[in-house]
Amino acid sequence: MTTPDPAPAAPLALKLALSLGLLANAGLAILLIAISGFVFGAQEGANGEASAVAGWGSTLAISVLAPVLGLMVWRRGRHQLALAMVWLPPLALMVGALVVL
Repeated sequence: MTTPDPAPAAPLALKLALSLGLLANAGLAILLIAISGFVFGAQEGANGEASAVAGWGSTLAISVLAPVLGLMVWRRGRHQLALAMVWLPPLALMVGALVVL
């Protein structure tokens, strides 16, 4: 039984795009935590409306889990899928901001 050939190395442009996506996700998570007091009306905790708490919590979870899962997929050699997973939350934020404005 032979071992499968390793996946080819990713080009530098893909690595750079993935790194920028990780930074964008970190910025999004920091932004969500920073504005939580305005969403919930207080800095103490999730005292706001239930739908606001659920929306904020799911958005924060997605912005943290998508890059983590993207890195796991990257390690398995699926570079394009990993890039899409990492950039999905920041792109969704930009589309949402364009729709609101």
